[in-house]
Amino acid sequence: MNLKNESAIYETFPDEVQGYLRDAVVTVIKNKVRSSVYHIEKPTYDIFLKVTPKGQMQCEALMTDYLYNHGACPRVLHSTSDATRDYLITNRIMGSDATSDEYVKQPNRLSEVFAESLVNLHRVRKEGCPSINGIEEMVIRAEENYLEGRAEKGLLRYMGYTSIETAYRDMMSLNRNANEHKVVIHGDYCLPNIILYDFKLNGYVDVGYGGVGDRHYDIFWGLWSLQHNLKSDYNPKRFIQAYGKEMIDQERVHLCGLLSVFNGFRGQDYYEK
Repeated sequence: MNLKNESAIYETFPDEVQGYLRDAVVTVIKNKVRSSVYHIEKPTYDIFLKVTPKGQMQCEALMTDYLYNHGACPRVLHSTSDATRDYLITNRIMGSDATSDEYVKQPNRLSEVFAESLVNLHRVRKEGCPSINGIEEMVIRAEENYLEGRAEKGLLRYMGYTSIETAYRDMMSLNRNANEHKVVIHGDYCLPNIILYDFKLNGYVDVGYGGVGDRHYDIFWGLWSLQHNLKSDYNPKRFIQAYGKEMIDQERVHLCGLLSVFNGFRGQDYYEK
């Protein structure tokens, strides 16, 4: 998108949001229908603006603020909505996301730090958490999506299935025999969503799908992200050992994978294939 068109879009933002953009250096980080992200720099601040369709970012604002108060997320500077969009402005966390070359070129170390970072998140106090994203809620959505014929085919193959019906039966069977391991989850735990500084965790971003839920949901997506981003350098044992093998129930991980087949990426009906 050219700068002229981008400036025209800025002019449609609420006045209080435009105030942050005025006389600033603005870099478009992402520009998609689902969300746009802008990096905004001035001598007095270094911040990010995220814009989504209306009604999609209330949870993200609440979870970001909650986790900021536990030292885990950027500070929420401003959150607002207009007739068609939601806006969230946060300060920048120093460092870069875990897909940066400096980290990916050391896959074993990255896998361990990625797991240890998830342990840190799962230790956050869940009492007072403003959102719930548990297995029970996920199963309800998955059943509805199955009945409507929705399934993410790429995740179906990743889970080792060719039949949607078999995947659904296995999901329901595993759910009947499962006990939820409740913690504060990220909800979209992947390498781009943690910020590292010199291989040390500096915070989490994009926590809008988080809340009180089952640790194995984050574990499933963490393992998926490592495989997706590291390709042939992927070694799941590093992640599992660093997280704590004794803390992981492989059947629960499998259940969370099957739930994701029907609920899509991020568990919110995003299907890519």
